[in-house]
Amino acid sequence: WYLQNRMLLVWYKRMAHSICDNIVKKSNAFSTTAVAIIVLTILSASLSNVCNQVMAQTGSASSAVAGTQLPRSSPSSHSPLNTIFKQVQSSVVQITSKIPLPTANPSNPQTQNATALGSGFVYDKQGHIITNNHVVGDAKIVDVTFVDGNKYTAKIIGTDIYSDVAVLKIQIQNMTQLQKQPFLKPLVIGNSSKLEVGDQVIAIGNPFGLDSTLTTGIVSAIGRVLPPATEAGGFSIPNIIQTDAPIAPGSSGGPLLNIQ
Repeated sequence: WYLQNRMLLVWYKRMAHSICDNIVKKSNAFSTTAVAIIVLTILSASLSNVCNQVMAQTGSASSAVAGTQLPRSSPSSHSPLNTIFKQVQSSVVQITSKIPLPTANPSNPQTQNATALGSGFVYDKQGHIITNNHVVGDAKIVDVTFVDGNKYTAKIIGTDIYSDVAVLKIQIQNMTQLQKQPFLKPLVIGNSSKLEVGDQVIAIGNPFGLDSTLTTGIVSAIGRVLPPATEAGGFSIPNIIQTDAPIAPGSSGGPLLNIQ
C-alpha cells in the first residue's frame, strides 16, 4: 500500500505539470495563472489527503513523500534498562514457602500447607536473602531459586512485621563453594531518602511465578503510610515509596531499583 501511494504521488505531480503546460499554451497569462492556481489547489488537497493517509499508516509523512526509510536501531545499541537488567538479574531470586493453614478439624492431626510465591534479592556473599515478611509468613524453611535454576533451602533467621521485612540464609555445608558461584551477586543498597517524586524506578520480580520480569515506572509519592491489612486490626507501615511500576502477586519482596 505504501509503494502504491508513492506511485500515486508521482502521478499527481506529473499530471499537475501536464495540465499547467496545456493551460499555458491555450490561455493568456491572467487566465493561466488563475486556472493553474485552481488546478494546483485541487491537486495539493489531493496530495495532502494521500499524505495524511500514508502518515496514518506509517507514522511518518517524510517517509511517504521523500521515500526515506525509517531509522533502525543498531543491533549493538542497548538502552540503560537493558544494562541494568543484565547487571542485577542474577541477584533476584524466587522464594517458595509452605505456609501452614489453620485446621478446621482439631481431631485431624494432619496440617495442610499453602504454597506461597514471592521474590527476594541477594544481600551479601554469606548467603543472606532479603524479602517481605508476608512472603514467608509463619514458615521456618523456604526454597530459594536463582535465575539459572539452582535451588537452595533457606532458613528464616529474622523478621520484622512492622516493616514487612524478612531475612533468610541459604543453608549449605560448603559455603565457600557457594560464595564462588557467579549468581551469588549482592545488590548495592541505595539511599531511599534521596528519592524524589518523578524519579524513574525499576521493579524486578517473579509475578505469578514468571521469573526475571522487569517493569518500570516512576516514584509517584514518598512518605506514604500503608494502612492495616485487615479492618479487624493490625498496624500501619510508614515511609512507603509509592510507584506506578506494575507489581503483581509473586513480585513481593523483589527490589525496587533506581537507574543508577
